[in-house]
Amino acid sequence: MPITTTIDCETGLRTHVATGALMPEELDSELRNAYRRPDFRPEAPSLFDARDAQLDAFAGTEVRHVVETVIKFRGAPPGTKTAIVMAHDLGFGLARMFEQQFEAKESSDVMVFRDMDEAMAWLKK
Repeated sequence: MPITTTIDCETGLRTHVATGALMPEELDSELRNAYRRPDFRPEAPSLFDARDAQLDAFAGTEVRHVVETVIKFRGAPPGTKTAIVMAHDLGFGLARMFEQQFEAKESSDVMVFRDMDEAMAWLKK
């Protein structure tokens, strides 16, 4: 599977790492599974690392679907942070679409980065 999810037992930080060719249905399935885990904490921050993922199968429709899945199943309180790290222009643009659509519907903070250290520093603020 091109996505692995880990949850830090102390902080609850949920980290998704995507590699290789990522299909929309794989992302949807992994997110739903993560939200059902007994160690999932909706108030904890999350990090989506897709620096090594190919997102050619994604377009506007798929981004909207991911937004809907997260809103429906995550249940995070206002102010919960999500950092998305992308290395390539296509992924960065798609992540910015997600950020804008998600923040228009939810009062959680999403920020897209190209640098992992910057993303981690933002999550810790």
